[in-house]
Amino acid sequence: MEVNHRVLMLARLTSLGWLLVLVWPLWEAFRERPPWWQIVGIVVLVGVFAVCWGRIMWRAFGVDVADRWSVGGLLAAVAALYPLLGAPWAYTSWLFVISVLGSSSFLAAGLVVTMAVNVGVLLVHGEGFVWWVPVAMAVQAAAVNALTHMRGLITQLSQAREESERLAVENERLRFARDLHDILGHTLTSITIRSQLAARLTATDPGRAADEMGGVERTARQALDDVRDAVAGYRAVSLPEELRNARAALDLAGIRLHVSGAEPVPSGSESLLAWAVREAATNVLRHSQARECWVTLTLGPGGVSLEVRDDGRAPVTVGSGSGLAGLAERVEASGGTLSAGGLPDGGYRLRVEVP
Repeated sequence: MEVNHRVLMLARLTSLGWLLVLVWPLWEAFRERPPWWQIVGIVVLVGVFAVCWGRIMWRAFGVDVADRWSVGGLLAAVAALYPLLGAPWAYTSWLFVISVLGSSSFLAAGLVVTMAVNVGVLLVHGEGFVWWVPVAMAVQAAAVNALTHMRGLITQLSQAREESERLAVENERLRFARDLHDILGHTLTSITIRSQLAARLTATDPGRAADEMGGVERTARQALDDVRDAVAGYRAVSLPEELRNARAALDLAGIRLHVSGAEPVPSGSESLLAWAVREAATNVLRHSQARECWVTLTLGPGGVSLEVRDDGRAPVTVGSGSGLAGLAERVEASGGTLSAGGLPDGGYRLRVEVP
């Protein structure tokens, strides 16, 4: 449980202030000038009692539970002080005993025993008006039990908050890794294709090779800007822009892109569909060896769907690559569905439906 250090120390010192209750029974005992051996016994037992109480309270306001030796020592000192301090001790000692037993599993049994012992001692010493003592004990036991239960709830809440923060950090780390993959996967593939094309054109068409290398530079700069945006925590992707980028990259690889139904889509779905276009185009460039690719957007009453299909081969399935796995996580988080796989007549299809 996260507690300010000063507040924790103040609570511990306040709990030690309860030892001032001992002033009354000690005053009554020493006022009668007992023999020296009795004074020594009282001082030793009260010292043991105070040390045990301090240890129990120190741990109670931390993260630990009271150790059994401290609890045992306190209860033994309480029992030994009954014949030495008499009725005043019976009137006060139960405050400490019930406070210590309040967090234990045998509070009810301890409460009954404490009631019987203290009322018995008071009756032996001629105290007749003692009916209120068991009532006060029961009230304190209920209060201590409620405080203990509340402390447990606060501890659970603190642990839940820590777990929530840990999961938030983990999810943010996964999101960042997924975003970097989505940004750089497509861009680096485009750079690779353009670089290969420029290398082939160096001897036959130096002018076009230079143009392609210029395109490589522009693409690399755009990738750097995208990474900076991702690090800054914000990156908006546009569906028309991703379609244009996909067309340019596929054209370089000799793959014709056909786009149909490219109507304005709801703003809440555009970013997700743009990521789907980027991931699908990257997979077509890397793996498909296709000659043609079709992108179809469909708006319906239940939402919008995007289908990317090619006439190449189908080497991957959903979840086999980090890109498709990341896209599947995005789609699932938005309440949509993703399906991907090979077609019976050849080729590969990726379909995303979002509400």
